[in-house]
Amino acid sequence: MTLTYLSAVQLLRRADEYKARDLYADVIEALEQHCTDVGVDWCGNELNITVQLTDDGEQYVAIAGRYSLPWHDDRSELGGWKAVHIDNTYGTARVIYDTTTVEGDPPGDLALAPLAEEVGAYVTGWRAEHG
Repeated sequence: MTLTYLSAVQLLRRADEYKARDLYADVIEALEQHCTDVGVDWCGNELNITVQLTDDGEQYVAIAGRYSLPWHDDRSELGGWKAVHIDNTYGTARVIYDTTTVEGDPPGDLALAPLAEEVGAYVTGWRAEHG
């Protein structure tokens, strides 16, 4: 019985991943022009676009908006983009790109080109140094 439940959860998660990839295809495509290993992940029930830095998943770049990516096409609630290097090995997080605004302020810059270029340059540099 548990095995069936786990299979159903996995199927739902895969369906959510496909939906997220469809909704944020333009963000993923912009990032993929500058780096590899772009995907989606849920951390604390929040959707993030990720760029894996290590094979073990301990280090990655998480990209979202002010809080997390919404499940609809209106991105005004994002308030801008924020990219954070998450290092689970040492339990640290380093902001590498941030155009977000505080809640209640007008949305920050949601342009994809600067986000992709900055994240791509960071990922390439990090991999060259730690690769």
